[in-house]
Amino acid sequence: MGYRNKVKFKWGKLGKYRFMKKYSSIRPYLPDTRLATKANIGSMLEKYGTVYLKPDEGASGYGIYKLTKKGDQYILRSGTTTRYYHSLDAAYRPHHQWFTRYRYVAQQGIRLLQHNKRAFDLRIMVQKNKDKQFEVTGIIGRLAKQGKIVTNFHSGGTPLPVENLLSSHLTGDEQASFIQTMEQIGKEASVVLGHSYRSNKAFGVDIAIDNDMKPWILEVNTRPDTKIFRALKDKTMYRRIMQYAKY
Repeated sequence: MGYRNKVKFKWGKLGKYRFMKKYSSIRPYLPDTRLATKANIGSMLEKYGTVYLKPDEGASGYGIYKLTKKGDQYILRSGTTTRYYHSLDAAYRPHHQWFTRYRYVAQQGIRLLQHNKRAFDLRIMVQKNKDKQFEVTGIIGRLAKQGKIVTNFHSGGTPLPVENLLSSHLTGDEQASFIQTMEQIGKEASVVLGHSYRSNKAFGVDIAIDNDMKPWILEVNTRPDTKIFRALKDKTMYRRIMQYAKY
């Protein structure tokens, strides 16, 4: 189930991005995010080659599209379905009403690291301790289902220890340092967003890692689901998260 934060107001992805972008400590880790108008999508495709289109207030990886421009061709993926279009207008027009109704955002495409040819990212759990200070209580990898563009547990993603996913990219010593950096970024993002979500006791920070090993904050969840941690064979992190939930 989702963490029962008493959220007094709710920002979507774009609102959180705009707020967090004000803080230099996490600004370098934020992928460009804009309202999903055709003009914005077009300019972002020219700059990044790929954009992810997401409902502003969506969760669990539902309703996400990946749009890539290759030469004069536009490739749109959703779930395990791939469609090809000859122009941006042709790709955008059938989805315009849907994107408008659910206030979609366009996010800079990050080429995720892979494990066994499947993309993965990280979820970092950050909670307030008994002294009301934020502390990292869990970190887990999410491996996308074969052929899917999202890593979410509810969309078929597989939860795995982070070390398993990083083993083919970093040595043991490098892993320890890298994981510590990821935890620091997750904690800082939570502290920053906590300036506005003052009643929140927990955040779930989703971090992507690109092929240059640069981390990117994909999203900060204000009601993070703890179920993914329970799926690990080792229940140590899950028990710690449940203990901190009592504070």
